[in-house]
Amino acid sequence: MTLTVSTDLSVNTSPTQVEEKLQDKQKALRDSIEKGEPQIFGVAQIVIGLLIISYSIPLLSTEITMILNFGVPWWSGLTFVISGSAGIAVEKYATLKAVSVCLAVSAVTIIISVIALIMYYADIAFNPPTKCHMGSRQMCDHQYYATHFSTGLKATISMVSVVQTAISSAFTAILYNQRRNFTGYATVTE
Repeated sequence: MTLTVSTDLSVNTSPTQVEEKLQDKQKALRDSIEKGEPQIFGVAQIVIGLLIISYSIPLLSTEITMILNFGVPWWSGLTFVISGSAGIAVEKYATLKAVSVCLAVSAVTIIISVIALIMYYADIAFNPPTKCHMGSRQMCDHQYYATHFSTGLKATISMVSVVQTAISSAFTAILYNQRRNFTGYATVTE
């Protein structure tokens, strides 16, 4: 801050060039974040998280497998919702600290998403659909239909998780670039 005293002894304050440059960089950060539209990524992640949770409810009526024992659809879906909420918050609070927090949450979401994908595919491999055993009415038994339903549902949820992993990866890359471009301009108040 620059102080100037005029001849009538009034004191005027004005920002220095460094402060003006810092304010310009903070505005550029906000504009850059808004241009990246983290709110869109956030809403997409929340919708996908809720979609995974809702798609997993019918799994409760099938045979209990590793996916249900570990609660994979619920903790992965909840993580996606939390990551989406952080993305929406970055839009509202466009500070370097908010970007860093959202970046960390998105990175954790990618890791959890990959773990969930591995568990989905391992569960599908360890619990393959059963063969059709014809009953008295020339129809397959209940187990045949239940395992095919369960496998199809797990495959669908895993495909949605692949989309979530791609969205989280893209969002993390964008946030990383935002943070890297503006790291030198952090203020003490952030």
